[in-house]
Amino acid sequence: MRIIAGIHRGRRLLGPKDATTTRPITDRVKQSLFDRLWSQGILPEDPRTADEEPVDARGLAVDVFGGTGSLGLEALSRGIGKCVFVEQDREAVRRLEANITELGLGERSRVLRVNALTPTWVMHSLREPARVVFMDPPYAMVADAAGWQRLTPLLEALAERTEEGGMMVLRVPKRVDPPAVSGWEGPETFGYGSMKLSFYVR
Repeated sequence: MRIIAGIHRGRRLLGPKDATTTRPITDRVKQSLFDRLWSQGILPEDPRTADEEPVDARGLAVDVFGGTGSLGLEALSRGIGKCVFVEQDREAVRRLEANITELGLGERSRVLRVNALTPTWVMHSLREPARVVFMDPPYAMVADAAGWQRLTPLLEALAERTEEGGMMVLRVPKRVDPPAVSGWEGPETFGYGSMKLSFYVR
């Protein structure tokens, strides 16, 4: 795992201890995801030219079910101002915090070790509206209607704390069709091999 663009381009990251359960995103899919966010004006830095610390980094990213932080750290490298990482697994949090320290991003990062599905953390912990939300729930959670019933209140709560025009990116298996969610427009969905990325707009 590595940062693929921005000020920390090429820096290696600690990956998950068990990649079979956490499914780290590939460089190709990550590149496509962030190219789209940049083209929509969500990220301030042009990844083709960003080679120094952004002078005016703004905006908040939220990396939910964040694992070791690949998406949130990429957003920070590309000039988003701050990132809140939400992850419950102890080992993943240890590796995430090591990645943050190694990149010197402690002042722009906050780690919440909470159950993401308890949406009270959204109102209590997001001190400003998010510009972009990365949502990477376990595949088993989105495999059936019961899982979506657990996840939907979180997605709706995040809409309330996302700035107008902000985006949420949801990663799901290829066979899953993400639903419309109250508070969000979309989704617009793109397939990448065994997965899909769905883009919602606030």
